[in-house]
Amino acid sequence: MNNSKLSFRYDINALRAIAILGVLFFHYKVELLTGGFAGVDVFFVISGYLMSRIIFNSINKNEFSFLDYYGKRLKRIAPALLFLVLILSIVCFFFYLPEEYKRNQKNAAASLLFLSNFLYWKSSNYFDAASDTNILLHTWSLSVEWQFYLIYPVILLILNKIFKNKSVYFIFFTGTTIALFVVSVIASIKEPTASFYLFPTRSWEMLFGGVAFFSEGFIKDYKWRKAIAIAGYAAIFACFLLLNTSMLWPGMYTMIPVLATYLVIVANYNDFGIIRHTVIQFIGKISYSLYLWHWPIFVIAMYFGVSVNVQSILVFTALATTLAYLSFKYVESVEIRNSQTILAVATVFVIATSALSYFNTNHTLFKDKTLEIADYSKNHPYDTKNRLSVGNCFVSSGKSSKEYNKEECLCIEKNKKNVLLIGDSHAAHLFGSLEESLSKNGINLLKAAESGDLPTVENNHNGRNRDIINFIYHDFIKNNADKIDGVIISAVWSKDDSNTPEQVLGYIKNTIDYCNKYNIKVMVIGESETYNIPYPSIAAKEYEYESEESEKYLISSSYTFDNYLSENLKPYYVRIINMDSFPPLSKENTPYMFDENHFTKYGADLTINKILSDPISKSFFGLGNGNVLATN
Repeated sequence: MNNSKLSFRYDINALRAIAILGVLFFHYKVELLTGGFAGVDVFFVISGYLMSRIIFNSINKNEFSFLDYYGKRLKRIAPALLFLVLILSIVCFFFYLPEEYKRNQKNAAASLLFLSNFLYWKSSNYFDAASDTNILLHTWSLSVEWQFYLIYPVILLILNKIFKNKSVYFIFFTGTTIALFVVSVIASIKEPTASFYLFPTRSWEMLFGGVAFFSEGFIKDYKWRKAIAIAGYAAIFACFLLLNTSMLWPGMYTMIPVLATYLVIVANYNDFGIIRHTVIQFIGKISYSLYLWHWPIFVIAMYFGVSVNVQSILVFTALATTLAYLSFKYVESVEIRNSQTILAVATVFVIATSALSYFNTNHTLFKDKTLEIADYSKNHPYDTKNRLSVGNCFVSSGKSSKEYNKEECLCIEKNKKNVLLIGDSHAAHLFGSLEESLSKNGINLLKAAESGDLPTVENNHNGRNRDIINFIYHDFIKNNADKIDGVIISAVWSKDDSNTPEQVLGYIKNTIDYCNKYNIKVMVIGESETYNIPYPSIAAKEYEYESEESEKYLISSSYTFDNYLSENLKPYYVRIINMDSFPPLSKENTPYMFDENHFTKYGADLTINKILSDPISKSFFGLGNGNVLATN
């Protein structure tokens, strides 16, 4: 059915190079490559093809052995991963705060057990800002691949008992792949984070590699093979340039890089000079180690506040390539005769890192107050996550809109001004402080917040849930316009790269016009600053080292967006971004943010004072003196 000799494929090695470069430059924030994350999907298809080829040929020759197969897979993946984790465990020991180090070691254990995709599914969205601080985030894809390696030979052995014809395999694999693709798309709509990380909704991509294997040789004509290969490469590059993180992933668009990779593989065209070039082939050979090392370098650089620019990207890339080459030559390429060697090294690793964890987490390296500040979110869960959801007026990511409490959150009070605050989590973190201040002035606050989408009457929502937002604009406001004195909208206006500042401005203006149609005035609360690591860690480091470090951790896009919207929405827009100085810790050592961009109660109080002191806000609320909250 197929030649058993596993001849070297320049095109597949070139695909590896293209995939890793897409992922690397996406992670390094190269603006042109907003879809570079699709490189992971290219890797999935390649893995599916190669595993089909290896397993099927050995079954065909009656040489397949589970022990031999799993041993080879382990020897291929584990040494370089173990080496990476060991080095990171040692390096991070010297600068990570205890909770950070503890979290890192938990992630390390999950990575080595190939379970990190489950752990990250439960903890964060891959594209969230918080994920940028996870130095082992990228190991989720290795876990998915290992889970595929575990189950795939069983499937092929069963099918070998049933099917004897290559065409039947092709039909079966194609049908199964399409069915799982449909399941994946539906799952991404209902449970996007689970669908992104988990094997069942990613398996179709690797099975597409199986489709490629079973359709090998179908295309004989040399010119057709060349044309198909060109189309495949072009589609992959187009994905890197045109896709973005606002799209559901995996979703309908995921089929494009997957199908493109399939086309390159089935074309089996190796005569392009560029794909045989020494540099391309070198990058392809070290692609696994480069994948392992590129992300930790970036995370560590961000931890120390290194700016992302052309120069730093070149340095990151050079350093990652150097470490990848060393890993490839001295770890990947070293022959390991048996899996017991890996087990012995893993045992040493566990003992060594356990000792490091003990000394780090037993607070021997840092001042007590430093740890108190750094652990604020852990030690004050109400002021962080729970406070935002009081009264079920904010529906966070992954929760059903049915949990929104319309009766409590939209309770209109007679003989009072009723003002409606609509938004995402950046409206929710202001709920309590704003309600407290307005109630002192006889104003009732109505509240509606939903994670994920812009709180405007319309926008390019890309399939995100907006049940509550739609209800507010198209039902509640329409039916209660005479009882609503004003609408406030607040959000992360620069939340993703699917909307330009001009588009967001248009959405906001349309919302203002919509509310004005019902004689309801509107106020827009501006963007808050965003850091690339959690603010408590920044504040703790400032205290520990008696330095001022906040500014170098700021993400500039928040300021760019805020400046643009402020200039174009002057009668409506209240700026809250901190332009002059950074607020100190409270007397109780409370930082003003509990993560990268959400306020604690202390920070929210400071911000509401700032809002209510603004002339636009005073006019909107009819207040004479905006400074109504006492802060420590």
